[in-house]
Amino acid sequence: MHRIKLFSLLSLLYFTIASCKKDSQAQVPHVTIKSPLTQRMMDSTNIIAKVFSDTIFQISEGVQETDVHYLSREGYSMHMFIIEADMNNPKLKLEAATPYDATPYAMQTVPDMVKYINGPNSKVVAGVNADFFNTTTGEPRGILVKNNKVLKTTWFNDRSSTFLGVKKDGKLFIGDRAEFAAMQNDLEDALGGGPMLVKNNAMLTQTDLTIEPRTGIGLNEQGKMYWMVIDGRSFYYSNGITITQLGQLLKACGATKAINVDGGGSSTFMIKHPLAEVWQVRNRPSDGTNRAVGNAWMIISKP
Repeated sequence: MHRIKLFSLLSLLYFTIASCKKDSQAQVPHVTIKSPLTQRMMDSTNIIAKVFSDTIFQISEGVQETDVHYLSREGYSMHMFIIEADMNNPKLKLEAATPYDATPYAMQTVPDMVKYINGPNSKVVAGVNADFFNTTTGEPRGILVKNNKVLKTTWFNDRSSTFLGVKKDGKLFIGDRAEFAAMQNDLEDALGGGPMLVKNNAMLTQTDLTIEPRTGIGLNEQGKMYWMVIDGRSFYYSNGITITQLGQLLKACGATKAINVDGGGSSTFMIKHPLAEVWQVRNRPSDGTNRAVGNAWMIISKP
C-alpha cells in the first residue's frame, strides 16, 4: 500500500513538473529580430541574454525608433528605446531646447518645451533630455550655446566634461572641454554632458559603476545620430544599466563617439507619434511622471 501511494505521489510530481515546464516554454515564444540595431547589439555585446520583443518603426523621414524588451545577462528585465536619425537629411535639424525657449535658467518637462518651439516651419519629431542641472534653479552643469549665443562657458565639476554641439554649418560634433573652448564661437547650439563613453570608436574606462536609468547620445562619421534611453528602478519592468554598458550598446549601434547625459528620473524619450497629433513620452520615467529638466535636444523636421 505504501509503495502504491509513493508511486502515485512521484507520478503526480513528474507530471506537475512537466506541465510547468511546458507552460514556462509557452510563455516565452521565439522572437524574430526586426531591427538591425538590436541584432548588432546582440552580436557585439554580452549584455542581452534574450529578446522578448523587438519593434522598429519610422517616426518621420530619416528618423526611426527601435524599442527592445530584453533579459539582461544578469537575469533582469530591461526596456530600451533608441532613435536613429540620419542628420545628412536636409529636412532634419538638431536644436537645443530650454524651458519656455528662453533664459535665464528654469525647469520644464521635455513635452512642455515642445510647445514653445514647435511651429509650421519647425515641426518637432523627437526629443530627449540633455545636461545635468541644478534641481533648484535649473542651471545646467555644463556649457550652453543657443541660437548662436554663448550663454554659459563654465563646468560644475569633473563629471561635467563633454558637450554635443551643432556647428554653424549644420554638422554635429561631440567633444570635451578643450574642444569646446577652441570652437565655441563656431557653434549654433551646444549643451553639456557627462562622461565621454566612446571616442574614436573605442570604449573609454569608467569609474561610475552604479546601475540607473540612463540616457546616452552617440554620433558616427556617416552623419547618423543615436539617442538611447534605458529605463530603471522598476524590478518587473526595467532595472537600469551602468554607463559602461550604455557606451557598449551605443558603440554596437554604430556610434564612434558617445556621451552620457542626465539619467535617473530625468531620462525622457519623446516622439511626435506618427499616427496621432500628440507628443508621446515612450519610456517610463522612474519618478512616475515627466520630470522638469534644465534643457533638452529636439529633432526638427523642416518643410
